[in-house]
Amino acid sequence: MSSAIQRPVFFENQILGAADLTATVNLGRGQQARHNRYLHLWGIAAGLELTSQPDPDRAGYVKIKLSPGVAIDGSGREIIVSQDEDLSEAQFSQSGISSGRREDELYPVFLVGRDQKATQAPLLMGACTNSEATRVEEAYELVFGRPGEERDPDEQTGVGFSDGPGDGHWQVLLGFVKWKDGFTGLQPDNNKGVGKRFVGVQADVVAAHGGSLQLRTQTKSQDKKPALILDETGDGHLRFGALNGEGKLNTVFSVNAKGDLRVEGKISSPIAPGSVQVQSGIVMDGLLLPLPPDIDPADIDSGKLMMHVHLTPLMTQDFAPGPPEQAVAPVECFVDSDRRVHCRLLWMPVSGAWSPLPAAGFCNYLVMISAPERPES
Repeated sequence: MSSAIQRPVFFENQILGAADLTATVNLGRGQQARHNRYLHLWGIAAGLELTSQPDPDRAGYVKIKLSPGVAIDGSGREIIVSQDEDLSEAQFSQSGISSGRREDELYPVFLVGRDQKATQAPLLMGACTNSEATRVEEAYELVFGRPGEERDPDEQTGVGFSDGPGDGHWQVLLGFVKWKDGFTGLQPDNNKGVGKRFVGVQADVVAAHGGSLQLRTQTKSQDKKPALILDETGDGHLRFGALNGEGKLNTVFSVNAKGDLRVEGKISSPIAPGSVQVQSGIVMDGLLLPLPPDIDPADIDSGKLMMHVHLTPLMTQDFAPGPPEQAVAPVECFVDSDRRVHCRLLWMPVSGAWSPLPAAGFCNYLVMISAPERPES
């Protein structure tokens, strides 16, 4: 349970204890952690790339290294790797996580923040010297996980609203390694789209100071990389395209505040204005009417596309529910507003004393989807 945040205050001639000074430091540290936790999304902020090089001493094996960088974990803790770090094969082997597993398994590599007391020489000499450490090192640890432990990263144990950066339990995924008595490979993801994540922003509004807001896919402006610009040109303009070597946008799509649209390329759609798509087949009572491929039912509901349907009940003996030699009459055959088929047939025996009952039937269907022609402007 979170407790109320306390801010230290001081007065003249006060004797300051260690707890007073520590509380002063922890106040700012907690504020920064809450800012990171609730105004941002956790992940890698910079660097922290896993790279591999062939092992010169063993064919088929690799040496893996982690580059320096910065990450923010889900508690708001800042984790800094200040220099290159080699992944330890001895640490992996001692963990025992590969026992009985296939050689093609992928093992996640995590970065975990840790607090540890820094070693420090005593300032005084003598029998009464207090040599307790006066520094805490905001360190880190590289942890290997079992295959599958990389799933559900947001379900790691959370922290309370007033809590600081936590005790360093949060695992930041860096990548995946392969193992066979040594590292044999490195992958950025687990072949299912799960890989390292980067920091983000939690906000309902993103505002610019100078009247122009740019979104791009790289931290630095790079040639031929996509970007989106919203600016105040005219009454407002939204432009999309690729950046050139000078950081300028080559616009291929734009729309202004009046709704005027300009596209340099083609506008593709499952169905072009004035064209028709057709689907046919056999459907049973109670089923949804099949639509042509790539047709969105929402476009039909909105009137963007028009649907024409023709149903023909199948009244042959091949579809009779009872004994042979029956006469048949249609009871209903239509499609309702939810595009559900209603096909009921009345089968009547030519001879015998049993009472005829309506039964679910089959019908041939023909669906035609058309898009109205756009009027000339």
